[in-house]
Parts: sequence; structure tokens; C-alpha cells
Amino acid sequence: MSRSRRAASLMLWFAAPLAMSTVAGATTLEQAIASAIGHAPEITIADAEADAAGARLDQARSGRMPTATLTGTIGYGRLNPQNFFGLGAANVTPRAAQATIEQPLFSGGRVSAGIDQARAGVAGASALKASTRSQLVTAVVAAYGEVLASARMVDLFDRLVSETTEIEHQARRRYRAGESPNTDVAQATARLAEARAGLSRAQGTQVSAQAHFNNLTGLDPTNLEPLPANPELPATLEDAMDAATRGNPLLAQAEAALHAAQAAARGARAERLPVIGAFAEASTVRDQFFPDYRADSTTVGVRARWQLFSGGRISGKIAEAGSEERAADARLWAARMQVGEQIVSAFQEVHTTLLVEQAASDQTTAAGEALESVRHEVRVGLKPQLDLLDAEREAIGAQSSLARAHIDRSVAAYRLLSLLGQH
Repeated sequence: MSRSRRAASLMLWFAAPLAMSTVAGATTLEQAIASAIGHAPEITIADAEADAAGARLDQARSGRMPTATLTGTIGYGRLNPQNFFGLGAANVTPRAAQATIEQPLFSGGRVSAGIDQARAGVAGASALKASTRSQLVTAVVAAYGEVLASARMVDLFDRLVSETTEIEHQARRRYRAGESPNTDVAQATARLAEARAGLSRAQGTQVSAQAHFNNLTGLDPTNLEPLPANPELPATLEDAMDAATRGNPLLAQAEAALHAAQAAARGARAERLPVIGAFAEASTVRDQFFPDYRADSTTVGVRARWQLFSGGRISGKIAEAGSEERAADARLWAARMQVGEQIVSAFQEVHTTLLVEQAASDQTTAAGEALESVRHEVRVGLKPQLDLLDAEREAIGAQSSLARAHIDRSVAAYRLLSLLGQH
């Protein structure tokens, strides 16, 4: 074995583990999504709002539970009964304590309405959390694809600059040899400038795409796996509509808002009814009225409160709640129409992007074959250099379209899943 061949084998032997580690360490789309969910402040906000909604439900449920209250006072002073009952002036330490336990018995529906309203708030917060997650996932898919596409465009334009530089160099040599006109040199120089401008734009786009991806996920955007095939999607538009009816976050939020408005309306009407509760009280008093005064008491009973006149406050609340209920019902109706339209559009977009991707792949293959043929024909003098420049441009355009088609296909699929509430 020659020395150069042994050196090449040794280099391959050292490079193999490095290549394997690079592949193993490449970031997949699912890893990027998982990292974004753990990294994004929007998810933290949605989690906190869901926790707050759960706390409000606990508060509403506490309206059915008994309450215990302990109050007390203590002071220092001097009493002078003016010899009433033969008592003279004396220094005293007045103190009193009272313990009260109350159990609501009847609230006219206020408590149950409050619980239903808080429960609807929990459902709305959960739907908002799902919506936030779905939007984030779709954004990550788009950002992931943009990083891949921008890297591909940088490679393509870098190659185009190299090839156009060589074409321009050959055109100058033939011109100096008197084999071609100066027009070929000017055209080659113009295409070289165009290629360099395209490379600069691609590099700028790549920097922006990588920054956006890093901001979303917190991951290094320089080693990404190719976009995977589409996730499993509904086979028919009817299946997609059914799935959206069950899981669309926008519909779930609108339904939760309607339930909350209905509960608020019930609570407003309950303001017209009395509140009844059982209570038990125990108190102790010392030195309150006379020196050495002592009094202890216990009381068990029922307490009721019924506001008979509120100056229009209650009727105003009922009218306001009724209006909010009608508005929430209208918003739910509008959400159903909007989601239905979005599902039709997204379902069609999935199938359209698949066809476009296939067409772009066919175009890329054909443009690559045409480029090789034109390159050979130019080499043997059957075609001018301008034809090769045009073929290079068409090949770059075809591969750019294919890279964009990959992104559009994945984003369309995940957008449909987000509408179905299946992220």
C-alpha cells in the first residue's frame, strides 16, 4: 500500500467516530419542539394562568364550607362607677373574646353559580394553554425548516459563486484568445455579481433564521436533522371537522366563555334571594363595665339576610350578565364558523403542499439533468456560455423551490394538527 493511500485510510479511521458522534448529536424536530415547550415564556405564562384558574375554583368551592372566626380585645384603663352599686373607682384590664362558627345553608344559587363560573375558567385556561402550545409547535416547525432552507441556500449560492467564477474566468481566457466576444465576458461578470448578491442575501437570511430558532428553542441551530415526513393526519375533511369539534382550542375557549357567562347570569339572579346560615357563638368578657365584671355566653341559631331593595343595583347586574351571555353565545357561533373555514383551508393546504413538493422534486431532478447536459454541450462548444449560466440559475431556483416546499409541507401539517388540538 502506498504512503498516500495509508494516510487516507488513517484519516478515514479517525474521522469515522467523529462523523458518528455528529450524526448522533444532531437535533431532531421533536427534540426542538420539546426544548421550545420547556424554554418558551409563553408556556410558563399559560401554566401560571391555569394554576390561577384552579385556585379560583378552590376559592369558589370554599363558599360551601363552614367558616370559623375568633376575635378578641384587651386593654388597660380605669373605671369609676360613681359608687353605683357601692362600687368605687378602680384600675381595670378590660378584655373580651368571641368565637363564631358559621355554616351556609342556602345562598339562592350564588355559590353553585360561582363554582360553575370558576370551573368554566379552568376549562378556558386549559384551552388557552393548549392553544399556546399548538402555536408554539407550529412556530418551531417553521423556524426549524427556515434554518434548514437557509443553510441549503447558502450552500447552493456558494457553489454557484464558485462555478460562475470559473465560467467568468474561462470567458476572459477565450476573449483574450479571440475565441469569443466581449459580450460573453460581460454576461459572465454580471451573473457572477448576481450570484455573489444571492449568497450575501442567503447568508443574512441564515443568520436571522438561526437567531429566531435559538430564541424559540434555546438550541444550537447548526446541526439539524432533515424535516421528517408528515405526522398522521385525518384521511378526510369530515374526519378533520369531527376532530376539530372535539379538540379545537379556540372552540373550547369560546364554549368555556359561554359557560362562564351563563353561570354569572345565574349568580346575578341569585342576588334577589336570601342567604341563610347556621351559626354557633361563644364569648367571654372581663372588666368590661365594672371592676371584676364577668360574663360568658354561648349561642346557637340560624341567621338570614335578605336585601329587599338595592336601588337598581341587582337588576342592573342581571341585565349586564344577560348581555354578556348573549355576546358569549354569538362569539361561540362566530368561532365555529371561523374554525370551519380554517379547517377547510388547512386540509386543502396539506394536500396542495404535498403536490407542490412532489412537483418541486421533479423540477429539481429535471433541472439538474439539464444542467449537466448543458455543461457538457458548452464544454464541447455546442452551446454558448450564456446557456450554462441560465441552466445554473434554473437549477438553483428549482432547489430553492424544493427547500421551500419542504417547509410549507411540514408547516401545513402541523398547522392542521394545531387546529385539531392534537399537538
